[in-house]
Amino acid sequence: MTSENDESVVEETKEEAPSKPSLIRQVVPWFAAAGILAFMFYKVDFAGVWAALKATGSNMYVIIGAYLVYCLMYWITDVLGFWRAYNWFNASIGLAETARLRFASYTVQAVNGALTEIMCVLYMYRVKKVKALESTGTAGFVYFNENVVLVLLLTFCAFFLPEQRRVYDPVPGLGVPFWTVLQGLLVAVWVFIPIFLIFWRSGLKDKFPRVRDAGVLTAFNKATLLEYLEVFLYRFSNNLVSVGVNIVILRAMGIDAPIALMAAAVPIIVNLAYTPASAMGFGGPQLAAYYLLKGYAAEDQVVAYSLIWSALFFLTRFLAGIGFLKPVYSAAFPPVPKA
Repeated sequence: MTSENDESVVEETKEEAPSKPSLIRQVVPWFAAAGILAFMFYKVDFAGVWAALKATGSNMYVIIGAYLVYCLMYWITDVLGFWRAYNWFNASIGLAETARLRFASYTVQAVNGALTEIMCVLYMYRVKKVKALESTGTAGFVYFNENVVLVLLLTFCAFFLPEQRRVYDPVPGLGVPFWTVLQGLLVAVWVFIPIFLIFWRSGLKDKFPRVRDAGVLTAFNKATLLEYLEVFLYRFSNNLVSVGVNIVILRAMGIDAPIALMAAAVPIIVNLAYTPASAMGFGGPQLAAYYLLKGYAAEDQVVAYSLIWSALFFLTRFLAGIGFLKPVYSAAFPPVPKA
């Protein structure tokens, strides 16, 4: 028998349950990726790219092996980060259950990125009874730490890339060199980050109760500095291995880009695979690799590298969670009963 309190909780959470993204949001990445690939092969001769792909044949075992090392690190740190964060801020959940949820999300990410995080949110809502805004905020907490890592790596590039490799063209409308603007923005971000942490870990948040008590900000309201640090270290480890692995892949293809540049380029290339500019891991990574790395190798080599990376991204993502997809997807998106 359901109590009145239980019924009120059900009604409250029903109002918060998000729906699937619209069909337009789901198909936009495919059009964007197709447009980017068409642009790439307009700029770069396909025959040259094909030749560069065939030339990697003798080193393909090195490339695949290196990429699998990255996958292993990504899987471990991603599952650990979300497992810890869900237990801190949302509900008790086992490591194995978190792994099934995250691995299933990888398979969805490979074919329909717009559904990925909403599936995790709806799973937590329907199976663990966590309000949608709160689990969304927990993912936001994890990705906040991810972004701090990306800023750190970008800062390393901005201040340690040799001067002859920097871009000093003036920014239109400002007349200030691009690299100066980049360094200034990064300094501003590093000023903002401690202010952000002080706001949440001091009495300042109590002066803004609507912000403090917002469901989507629950994780930030609860998190201790040690919890920030733990998730930061998970994401930092993953990104550091990603940079190293991509340097190995590039060198196996005869591309020798500066390490400081790769510290910024690799996270940008990788993270564009998760945006609406990409489908199945293709699109955004090709565009980023082309503009960031084309000065260090022939353009057809750079595009070939990005295509190999995207193909490995798709295959490992899709295969990693295929065995967990059906139960997780069914729990998140149960069939609507017929009237």
